[in-house]
Amino acid sequence: MQRMKDSLLIRVPLLATSLVILTALLVAAGLGALTRRYLIEDVDAGASQAVAAWGKSLPPMIQQDNVWGVFEALKAVTAAGPANDRSIAVVLDRGSHVFASSDPRRFPTARPPQWSRLWKPGMLTLAQPAHSGVARPGRPPPISSGHWRIYIAALRDDSGATVGTLVYAVGDQLYQARLRSMVLWIAGITTIAALLFVPVVWRMSRRMLDPLARLGGSMATDSAQARRVGEVLATRRDEVGALSRAFLRLLAGLEHSRQTEKFAAVGTLAAATAHEINNPLGGMINAVQTARRFGRYDETTGRTLDLLARGLEQLRVIAQALLAQTRPSERNLNLQDLRDLAALITPRRQERGVLMDEHLALPDAIPLAAGPVRQATLNILLNACHAAERDSTLQFSAEITRAAVLRITVRNQGSAPPASVMDPPGHLGAPDQPGFGLWESRRLLSDIGGTLTLTHERGWTTALIEIPLRSLQKS
Repeated sequence: MQRMKDSLLIRVPLLATSLVILTALLVAAGLGALTRRYLIEDVDAGASQAVAAWGKSLPPMIQQDNVWGVFEALKAVTAAGPANDRSIAVVLDRGSHVFASSDPRRFPTARPPQWSRLWKPGMLTLAQPAHSGVARPGRPPPISSGHWRIYIAALRDDSGATVGTLVYAVGDQLYQARLRSMVLWIAGITTIAALLFVPVVWRMSRRMLDPLARLGGSMATDSAQARRVGEVLATRRDEVGALSRAFLRLLAGLEHSRQTEKFAAVGTLAAATAHEINNPLGGMINAVQTARRFGRYDETTGRTLDLLARGLEQLRVIAQALLAQTRPSERNLNLQDLRDLAALITPRRQERGVLMDEHLALPDAIPLAAGPVRQATLNILLNACHAAERDSTLQFSAEITRAAVLRITVRNQGSAPPASVMDPPGHLGAPDQPGFGLWESRRLLSDIGGTLTLTHERGWTTALIEIPLRSLQKS
């Protein structure tokens, strides 16, 4: 039972039918909301036209104290609907008393209006017009109060003086009946569509997944049975056929991998051995070079050191050749790599209050190994952040010169670095001295033909990296 629940033959058709039902419900809800909006727009448009007409015809009647004329004008509009009690119009005089209304029994003339029929305290909310075309400049939007939409407008004479106030309330009964009929119609159409499409989607989903189920079942059998099923399905031209052909290639590759596994183990062992030899070998070569450059010795010792240097260099060439054959090729450097470095040192800069002036005038792709350049530049940026004065600016720029050389410059304000760190690029000091990060940067850059130069002048320390591009190195 649990296996059937986890099977794609059940899960995918169930998901597809659920999406069909959900889509139908969303479409129905959207159509219902859109219908309600359009019905409210019709109500607002009709009310706006009535208020505009009253705004022109009622002020002269009010000035003439023509109560009957105002009543007739209000009644002509409110009585035109399907039911007389679905809209009420009240005109107030300057003293906020009822001048005339479409329902004199509820709003008698010359008395203060009792608005409890239309609204109660805490029920009023400002309703935005349903459509921008309904709003009129200088006229407030309608007010929602329970089942009423209330429109209020000032009545002005030709001189612009206010002669009264118009309150026009329209009940939602005007559109609720039409809305209910439309919602029932939409619900019926949605139900019919769902009943038609759900079985179709379920059957089509299972039909499309059946070959995958056959292929998956064959994988649990012996390899000969799996190969036979894969060969039958591989004749298809769709994705199932492509998957079956890939499965057959996988079966063939498994057999081939058994034969090549022992060679891979030998290659891994060779790579590990070369890596372990290469690290101490570099230290021994540096020690011999230091002894040859600064030591005092006789002729025999000198010849011995020369022989030892040549032998160690030959071992280094062999180790580097093994590493080059066993490790994956390095990808090219790109502009985003250097931008990432500027982002990586942001926490360190913020701790010391150091600002960053970044200028990277580089193309998107640069023919240099990304790993050594990234690591060396990151070491230099971290050292510069540590040595920079607080509230100073760290300058980080990069460009490619006309000589096809990548030039990276890092400058910071601060005291001069120790003399042991300011060694020329040709001398790689021992790693146990201060400035190990710069020593490691010089070693990484040296492996790809680059150099690192440190200078200090007028309170500014400059680290200059120069690396010939690969095309220039090959030439």
